[in-house]
Amino acid sequence: MKRLILLLCGLMITGCGGGDESAQKKVDVTALRNRNLALAYIDSGMMKEASEKLALLELTFPEEAFVYANQGLVALRQNQLEQANALFQTAATFAPNNASIAMLQAETAMLTGEFEQSTQILEDAIINNPKNMYLRWARKESKEHLKVLIEELSQNVVVRLALIKAFLKNENFEEAHKHLLILKSQGIIQEAQAIALFDGAMLQIENKKARVARAQVIGLDNVLKPTRAWQHSQLEVAGPPGTVGHPVRQFINTAVPVWVQPNAKTISTTKLNETVLPAGKKRILLVESRSQSELITANDLFAIVLVPIDWNNDRKLDVVTGTLKGRVYVEGGVELLEENGTAISALTAWDADQDGDLDLLVTRGETFLLQNNGDETVTIRNLNSPSLQSTHIIDIDEDGAVDVVGIDENHKLVVLKNERSGNIRVLNDFLPNTLVFDLTVGDFNNDGWMDIAWLNTNGEAVIGENTHVNSFAPRNIGGFGITVDSADMDNDTKLDIIVGGEQIHIIQANGNEAFIPAIGEFQIIDADLDGDLDIVTNGTEFAIWDQIGTPNENEFQKIILEAILEGGQRNNSLAVGGFVEVQSDGTYQKHLITGPLTHIGLGGKPADTIRVVWPNGVPQEVIEPEANQIFTEVQILKGSCPFLATSNDDGSWEFVTDLLWRSPLGLKINAQTVPAIAATQDWVKIRGDQLHARDGVYEVAITAQLWETHFIDELKMLAIDHPIGTEVFVDERFVAPVPPSYGLYIYENVQSPVRAIDQTGKDILGIVQARDGLRLGGFAKGPYQGVATDHFVELDLGQIDASPGSAIDIIAQGWIRPTDTSINVASAQGSSSPPKALEVSIPDGKGGWKIVIPNGGFPAGKLKTIILEIPMDSFVDNDNRVRISTNLEIYWDKLSFATRAFVDINELPIELLSADLGYMGFPYMSRTDVNAPNIPDYKDIRYGNAWRDLEGYYTRYGAVEPLLQEIDDRYVIMNAGDAMYLQFKELTQPMPGMTRDFIFFTDGWVKDGDWNTVDSRTVGPLPHHAMSGYPYPNNERPPELLPSFSDWQEYHTRYVTPTSFRDALK
Repeated sequence: MKRLILLLCGLMITGCGGGDESAQKKVDVTALRNRNLALAYIDSGMMKEASEKLALLELTFPEEAFVYANQGLVALRQNQLEQANALFQTAATFAPNNASIAMLQAETAMLTGEFEQSTQILEDAIINNPKNMYLRWARKESKEHLKVLIEELSQNVVVRLALIKAFLKNENFEEAHKHLLILKSQGIIQEAQAIALFDGAMLQIENKKARVARAQVIGLDNVLKPTRAWQHSQLEVAGPPGTVGHPVRQFINTAVPVWVQPNAKTISTTKLNETVLPAGKKRILLVESRSQSELITANDLFAIVLVPIDWNNDRKLDVVTGTLKGRVYVEGGVELLEENGTAISALTAWDADQDGDLDLLVTRGETFLLQNNGDETVTIRNLNSPSLQSTHIIDIDEDGAVDVVGIDENHKLVVLKNERSGNIRVLNDFLPNTLVFDLTVGDFNNDGWMDIAWLNTNGEAVIGENTHVNSFAPRNIGGFGITVDSADMDNDTKLDIIVGGEQIHIIQANGNEAFIPAIGEFQIIDADLDGDLDIVTNGTEFAIWDQIGTPNENEFQKIILEAILEGGQRNNSLAVGGFVEVQSDGTYQKHLITGPLTHIGLGGKPADTIRVVWPNGVPQEVIEPEANQIFTEVQILKGSCPFLATSNDDGSWEFVTDLLWRSPLGLKINAQTVPAIAATQDWVKIRGDQLHARDGVYEVAITAQLWETHFIDELKMLAIDHPIGTEVFVDERFVAPVPPSYGLYIYENVQSPVRAIDQTGKDILGIVQARDGLRLGGFAKGPYQGVATDHFVELDLGQIDASPGSAIDIIAQGWIRPTDTSINVASAQGSSSPPKALEVSIPDGKGGWKIVIPNGGFPAGKLKTIILEIPMDSFVDNDNRVRISTNLEIYWDKLSFATRAFVDINELPIELLSADLGYMGFPYMSRTDVNAPNIPDYKDIRYGNAWRDLEGYYTRYGAVEPLLQEIDDRYVIMNAGDAMYLQFKELTQPMPGMTRDFIFFTDGWVKDGDWNTVDSRTVGPLPHHAMSGYPYPNNERPPELLPSFSDWQEYHTRYVTPTSFRDALK
């Protein structure tokens, strides 16, 4: 079987250069739109939709190489290598010297094992494109190409390190020494570990020990991978990190008309006299939908701050009021903070603990947090922050955790840095020498990083562009006032600055200016819902200043986000703190979500792609969005452990179950507690009909699809040959604190109960009689995912033929929709019922029930079988009823029972022949109904950047079997999108009268990217079996996990950052 295992990371596609650019046919708006959408679908991994757009382009431009190159890429990503090769050849016919097409051809040749042909394609392309650095880097095995690269890119760290390694391979000590000194002169060898490796390499060069010196340089290369210099250098020669092939992004043979920007619009407004109200009261205009607005007037004479917020997560805006006397309350609702005589001077909605409800940052003399407990109560959290004004949410470093910026009493910028897990750090060094008077937040240069704008000591507006390294680069734009805000007033895709003072001054990004003769507070909002933004003022009078003109549908987009509330609450209802990105014909913009509607100017071009990243980190993308799209949250799990798949007879993959539920790293069961990991070994059954040998091997895959990092230390597989007519199971439960031990459960006569009812008394026997995908739900959901209301299933086992002293095993088959760390944190804050493990009861003979299994745990994932053992002597008066209770979201497929059989079986170890780590992509996940789990479809693989990857070192692609032989803290580290392909040696057929099932064992850990999981931003701290907890003290780290250990030079050399996810739409 040919698989897309990326052993050719150097083959990156640039999408430009080297083709016949003579115009065959002019491109109209429709064709340009189809091109953009085809690329958007490719980037999103939606190959079927991309093919449809490319087919339309082929009809219009039958001699356009762009079309065939990208059709070939679609085929390549679907592992249709012969078709891909033919399409690339067609593309090369129309553009014979195009570097991008040559790269795709070379990649295909390598995947088909035609290594010499791949090399020749690249060498020929280099002759025709000698200045193409990507082509030369794809041939980095050649020292001559490395020499050319370093001449052209003298500051490139990656190329120079590769060249040093090449010199040492040939024992050219003089050149290696020279280039190491040049590398040092670039100032990047600063950390102690890098210095030690550099010094070690220099010493071994002096000693003429090439192999040892080269190992030191390999280590130095690995240590430098997290640095900006190394990553920039990699981008310079390899392009953006990618998957299987990169698309050609521009037409090659067809002239594209130059986009002519419409004449810059100047804002013009008129006061709507019918909206004028007298001064003296705090007012705020709420716009909750495209057709609903409401003016809120505070009747409290002491009200000085009004903040719109959905406090109780019911998808309706509330207004929180702060008063001159220090009181904070929800209008028409609960009191959040009693008055103390000190005025409320700032209120900001902020999900500081990222648990799915909005908290309030409050300044009342000092600045602190009102933590929303989810049950109309609050907890005051001291942040050790100075007193702040003009506070705004922002993701200042693009790490996904929402921060806050504000101004302290000395007019210095202060950042409340959200470091996940509810940890807030106060920083004041972003603008250490600048005085700030009022500020606003937005992406003013459309680079995907949140900037700020502020007023300086002269009242002038200043834009501070985020430098990406904990500072802002200021540029003055003029104006004069005391307050500042921002919005795309003219719908041209660029944010404008609005300054309030003696008048309202609109400073447009296009250089135009407009003025409104009004003073006092102002609000920017589409008051009449016509598609352009208006100004609402409340100073000497209240009035709405309507922007003149009505934009067409290609000039704006209003996006509404609706979180799932019932049985969910992974996000606050309006997704405040998430963000929206829009790609429109190459124009990119990003907006932080701060309310129910996010207004986006499109500049006359329809949106090609909109991506929403919800506050809990889950992305959701729509290609060809409708005008004014409503995004309803899709209920998917972001973490659920690695998946196990087996190979079908046709070579495709089929999902079996998931693995390693017993050993989550950093998972909290409440706001503080991280329970100890009691077991790292996991076992699951693979039915005999799920695994067939082909060509002498059993093929199994472990796939990583979710927001997780997997550490696989050991794996093995056993065949269990047992008599025909018997059934074999293992107990696939999660139980804390003591997990069940491994054992085989063998039965000759598995029976269904004679009667089964649920907590409502409904007969549900027909649902749980067979493992047929018909699952028992029907219980009421709770406020949080994974935790429902109390429910049970009651089984009547009827007459049982069992000897005294024996046990009845309930064989329960189903799946669990789990909570996650953030949900656990949220539910533990208030009065919600905590999760309850399975509890098994039987009648007590007195009309009641007695508990026989108080802690039965729960199924450890999807499609699991658990064994619940009940001593036969526990039953009273032949009343053989069993009640299984919980409040967890567990969906039973089949419930049966049996007594164990004692028969001869054969347990046969199966030899692992090979283990190859590679890139698979992301199978489409779907479920058949509301009671079914999301199951991956391995026939529908999506490529792209599905998650904000945990940053750190992962195992490089290729053979990894030496890491899996035993439990020794030497493990494979897998990232989302990876797959480990395993081949086991076929056994001889079972003896006559016997049938075969399999047990698959793994040992390791799983770490997810949930904001509240401990150290969830990074791969480390690296787990080991003797750790006292997680995280653990540095002195506990075993030798196998030290950077000096050989695995970190041979295996764990793939450094992954979240950059690809962050920049996916740029």
